[in-house]
Amino acid sequence: MQVVVVDDEPRVLAGIERTLMMSGRDWGLRFATSGQEALEMLEAQPADVVISDMRMPFMDGAELLVRVRERWPGTIRIILTGYSEMDATMRMLDVAHQFVAKPCDSKALLDAVENAIGLRALFADPQVVDVVGRISRLPASPKVFTRLCELMADPETDLRRIADLLGSDPALSAKLLQLANSAYFARGSAIHDVGQAIARLGLDNVRLLVLAAQVFATGDGDGHIDALQHRALLASQLAAHIGGIKGPAPTAALLAHVALSIPEIADPEVRDEVTACATPLHAAVGAYLLAVWGLPMEIVNAVAWHEDPARSSPTHFDTAGVVHVATRLANGREPDLAYLERVGVGAKWPQWQAWMQSTNEDISDD
Repeated sequence: MQVVVVDDEPRVLAGIERTLMMSGRDWGLRFATSGQEALEMLEAQPADVVISDMRMPFMDGAELLVRVRERWPGTIRIILTGYSEMDATMRMLDVAHQFVAKPCDSKALLDAVENAIGLRALFADPQVVDVVGRISRLPASPKVFTRLCELMADPETDLRRIADLLGSDPALSAKLLQLANSAYFARGSAIHDVGQAIARLGLDNVRLLVLAAQVFATGDGDGHIDALQHRALLASQLAAHIGGIKGPAPTAALLAHVALSIPEIADPEVRDEVTACATPLHAAVGAYLLAVWGLPMEIVNAVAWHEDPARSSPTHFDTAGVVHVATRLANGREPDLAYLERVGVGAKWPQWQAWMQSTNEDISDD
């Protein structure tokens, strides 16, 4: 794997080089002291990962990564930053896959990069990696986003209402979880749900992010994104009922079909394409995007294998199995009944169907 590291301070570069060399990973490492030098290196030989300092003269890290995204969209883009002005954070959020505080937890960073790179093997067509690489935001439900902006503009709004609304939309949830799980904000364990993300980021930061038009996008009003949001919320609530509220299953179910909000993947002529490992394209793309964004691997793996949960655990009803049942129910499809019998939960299927009907009615009433 090829990695380019960019920082205008030679002493910092030397420290990063020592860290990477001591990690024992067999990576091709190159180091640049400016954005222009990095671009020249990449023209000579593209890289799988670019790690750039944010504050640099002439061309800062965000501008460099914009150029990397345009020229080499499949490259994983990581920002190193030692300051937290919100305007800079929003610029970084729009272009970087992950954020790392200086000094950083290098092991967590390196593991996250390896996890994302490993998922590339799922794709038969390398152009899919470029499609994902160009994505910095996903379209939120227009109905949800409009209501959210109204709540955020009201200083008297109850925090629980904001959390519930943010947690009802896959695009909004994914972006907040990306930021909350970044090494820049992370303190302690991984964040699996929006409530935890808001607690970690702080409501004031969340409010600024939501009201910043460049951070989130909304659907085009044709109803496709609203329909996806409704089914995703239904799947999330079903997963909470089936597997319990705590744990990654509700969030994984909410995000399981997030790739279908990407026009290139939602195209009926494309989405039935099979990947190199016989994984449905939407599942592979969703898992890869979430991994690149640094979400917990429990969520990433459940999204990757929810269409075929036996590949995750053939004898145990794990998170992928819960998400499999929840998403099949929410989308009116029958699950793999043989798998359910094999893992000992086949008898629960009629109960889950009945519960789905009442849950769907409750969501529709809201």
